[in-house]
Amino acid sequence: MNDFVEALVSDGKSPNLPDEYNYFGKLIGSWKLDYIDHNLSSSVKGEWIFSWVLEGMGIQDVIILPARDARTDVVHPLTEYGTSLRVYNPTTHAWDVAYGFTGKIFRLEAKKQGDMIVLTNLEDENHKWVFATIEDDRFHWQNVTVQANGDWHINADIYAKRA
Repeated sequence: MNDFVEALVSDGKSPNLPDEYNYFGKLIGSWKLDYIDHNLSSSVKGEWIFSWVLEGMGIQDVIILPARDARTDVVHPLTEYGTSLRVYNPTTHAWDVAYGFTGKIFRLEAKKQGDMIVLTNLEDENHKWVFATIEDDRFHWQNVTVQANGDWHINADIYAKRA
């Protein structure tokens, strides 16, 4: 297992990844989060851990809802244990993203739109995941559905603080 981890995890960003496309670098590390699902009127505390991978050309994460130290025998309605792999694409200058958890995989493309990083679902372009802000010690993420009139319906918010 150590060989796998050593081959996967990287010490930092590759010099081949241009700084102007290093959208996710500030996320490296561990975060405590509040996940709020507006459609289910439910919330949960969780954790999100990010690491450089693939010789610094990718970032992989693990999101855990509820947080490992908050889990009980009663299954929370927002339980999820998933991972994203984000790999910079030098041809498109976007990030190719795959997110998966038990029974589901999403493919997305991440690009900057103003100050936001918008990840668009490749099978349903009206479904987006948005890093609205990323600061050194906090970030705000949203799960959004674009309505027919162009308005954004916010399905869920994550407010994260560095652990």
